[in-house]
Amino acid sequence: MLRYKNYIFDLYGTLIDIWTDEDKKQLWENLALFYSHYGVDYKPMELKRAYRRMVKEEENLMKRDGIIDYPEIDLETVFLRLLKEAPKGHPTARLVKDEKEWVAAVANIFRIESYKKIKVYKNAEKVLKTLKERKCGVYLLSNAQRVFTVPELERLGLAGYFDKIYISSDMGIKKPDPKFMQSLLSAEGLNKDKCIMVGNDMDSDIAMAKKLQMPAVLVNTFHYSKVELWKKDNQYPVINDLKELLE
Repeated sequence: MLRYKNYIFDLYGTLIDIWTDEDKKQLWENLALFYSHYGVDYKPMELKRAYRRMVKEEENLMKRDGIIDYPEIDLETVFLRLLKEAPKGHPTARLVKDEKEWVAAVANIFRIESYKKIKVYKNAEKVLKTLKERKCGVYLLSNAQRVFTVPELERLGLAGYFDKIYISSDMGIKKPDPKFMQSLLSAEGLNKDKCIMVGNDMDSDIAMAKKLQMPAVLVNTFHYSKVELWKKDNQYPVINDLKELLE
């Protein structure tokens, strides 16, 4: 495979193998219990419905002006709204003194309860380490929530390999919107022709690269068949293991 000066990685499904289930009954039971410690009363399914309604409201708010085709909300806003806009409550001595720290705690509970699997893909760390040793630029461009992603990168030992981390919840936009990639290229002063997008999703990572006419490689963790790739008019190299980037 051709070598590039800069490698821009997707995260989930590319470097990290993750499976979450936000419909788990236990998730909403424990989250409702946490909120009750701060004076607000939700039944688990009531909390789930309120969460999803507020997510949709925040997304619609971002779409309203028509400027952003693929908006990415910050879920921290939703977790805080669930506290402040709860329909029922009870007296409590436990007050939220630092909203940012409190929201981070709620988000951690939400994310941890949703896990079914999370691990680093085989050879992912080896590839990142080798690219750094070759003096390549290594960047992360992820459709994700910072409040979830940074702790996961740190815990799994990947955070230190990136020159810069770009997360959609910070930017308010997500892949396949080319403006997300353009913001990285502009901020880092990179020439797109000397960069390669490494991702696993034809409809986000690869679609974005195609719009920008920049190099890319598909890491086929979604197990696209040859027919599916043909139907999606894939013009990019396909690999099954990250180590193929080094060959």
